[in-house]
Amino acid sequence: MITLRTAREVDAFLVTPLGRETEPIIRPHLERLADYEFEDIAAIAVGKSGETPAALGLDPDLYEYREEHTGWTEEVFIVSDDGFGWIVLIRS
Repeated sequence: MITLRTAREVDAFLVTPLGRETEPIIRPHLERLADYEFEDIAAIAVGKSGETPAALGLDPDLYEYREEHTGWTEEVFIVSDDGFGWIVLIRS
């Protein structure tokens, strides 16, 4: 699983082939979080088919939001009272 914890890591990822493929899913999150320091509010994980959020220590059944996209499942997990969350994309 690829994990992106800083704005610099996200920017570098988005110019890769996998980053360009997932950008339509990731970009709206980045726009919503633009007023914050990315590493203070979120992290992103991109996984292969068969990987689960459990690899990050997350309970796969406790997502706040889930959406199916062509080829991807997107789940958002809020993990702390200050609103920090994981954006998890798993290839379908």
